[in-house]
Amino acid sequence: MGRIRLDSVTRKMLLPLVLASIAMLLGVLAILLSVREHTVEAAGIATAKAVASQIVNLRQFYTAEIATRAIQAGMQLDSEFEHRPGTLPLPATLVKALGKSIEREYPGMSIRLYSNYPFPNRVASERYDAFETRALTVLMAAPEQPQALLERRDGRRLLRLVVADRMQAGCVACHNARSDSPKRDWQVGDVRGAIEVTVPVDRIEGEIDRGILKVGLAVLAGILALAGVATFATRRAAGALQQLNRDLEDRVEARMADLSQANADLHQALHHIERSEPLAALGALIAGMAHELNTPMGNATLVLSTLTEQVAELNSALAANQLRKTQLEGFASAASQACALLERNLQRASALVADFKQVSADQVSQRRREFNLAELVDETLHTLAPSHKHSPVSINTSIPTEIRLDSYPGPLEQVISNLINNAVLHGMHDDQPLTISISACLVDTQSLQLTLSDNGRGMSPEVAAQAFQPFFTTRQGTGGTGLGLHLVHQLVYEVLGGSLTLDSQPGGGTRFDIRLPLQAPAAKA
Repeated sequence: MGRIRLDSVTRKMLLPLVLASIAMLLGVLAILLSVREHTVEAAGIATAKAVASQIVNLRQFYTAEIATRAIQAGMQLDSEFEHRPGTLPLPATLVKALGKSIEREYPGMSIRLYSNYPFPNRVASERYDAFETRALTVLMAAPEQPQALLERRDGRRLLRLVVADRMQAGCVACHNARSDSPKRDWQVGDVRGAIEVTVPVDRIEGEIDRGILKVGLAVLAGILALAGVATFATRRAAGALQQLNRDLEDRVEARMADLSQANADLHQALHHIERSEPLAALGALIAGMAHELNTPMGNATLVLSTLTEQVAELNSALAANQLRKTQLEGFASAASQACALLERNLQRASALVADFKQVSADQVSQRRREFNLAELVDETLHTLAPSHKHSPVSINTSIPTEIRLDSYPGPLEQVISNLINNAVLHGMHDDQPLTISISACLVDTQSLQLTLSDNGRGMSPEVAAQAFQPFFTTRQGTGGTGLGLHLVHQLVYEVLGGSLTLDSQPGGGTRFDIRLPLQAPAAKA
């Protein structure tokens, strides 16, 4: 394990901090710039709304109070009031004149009135840009929705706000009565046109920019201060890490020796368990065989005891000189039946013992010999029958009788037994009938394929992916060791020289395809 260098640790720890700080600074600036635009627009709209509200109030007051009283006093209202003594400006003319005055005093600020219904003397001078045309269209349909635009003109930032110019009672009477009015059916509340207020927002924008600069400098100063603190902290941490690294090296070296010994012990234990697995299966087979032999041997014992009693009765009658012909004939008939029963039961027991001797000898010795595949499968199934005698399990075979192998029958019997036991243990569900099929066919002149399949519950993809791993079982604590399929995999590949594939789907059963050479490879030393 390499030593830790202080400078290297400091650089590695500071680099993410610097990158995070830069990202934070850029993020803050991006947020501030976005807020800047919204703030400038909101401030401009607020100012323009205030001016527009004052203009509307002034116009209403002028129309209701001054213009009305002037007309009652005999004065005239005219748009050319400047050139006609004794006249007052019309309300709209007053607003236009006020707008010109404000524009002269406050450059960049303006107040405009425009309409879709201009008086004939103003038609030639009315020119509307795209924003004004769109604003008029919107306000005619929705008078309560002011329109705003933030733009740059002649090097200045301006906020244009357009509100609806609605007809008041005094305005309706005047406009409907004038002969030169472009529309004479006005009603109170109708949209006559638009009032546009333009206000400069340069100063607001400048103040916000200065605030953003101050915030950026403050964040930068904070980042630099944080970097200094982080540098000091990482150097102290690096020193502690260096000492910890030395301690860990010593502890790792001490643990490596223990780990090597534990690994050797684990491999030895695994080897022992793998070797004991066939013996455990053989023990289960012996128990089943003993149970199966109890039936014919019990029958034979019962027949023999009955026959013994009849012989005793016959001897007694013969000694008393009371033996009758009918009694002798009955004894002969019973003895004949008893001999037939004894012969059948003893033959059955003899066949079971012969199959057991062959299978057990093969599994224990792993000797190599020539054998017929169909006969070996039948012998194996015969010895396994007692283990699932009381379960709804049926096994079908389809194996040509001419297939012969020069191989190791014991490991092959172990493979078949483990796969059948695995199907019974894991494939059955809710006592539903389980059907296991065993078939074989020649692939070519050198090899065959042996297939074992069932219609059981199947495996999920996650379980199937680990099925051949040692100690993996889905029945932990209920009798599963997790070595059955691992041993099958090991025997097929390492002893029989073949290959094995597994295909299984949840609820769709399980299928094992085993490809074996007709002549097994020589055993490894």
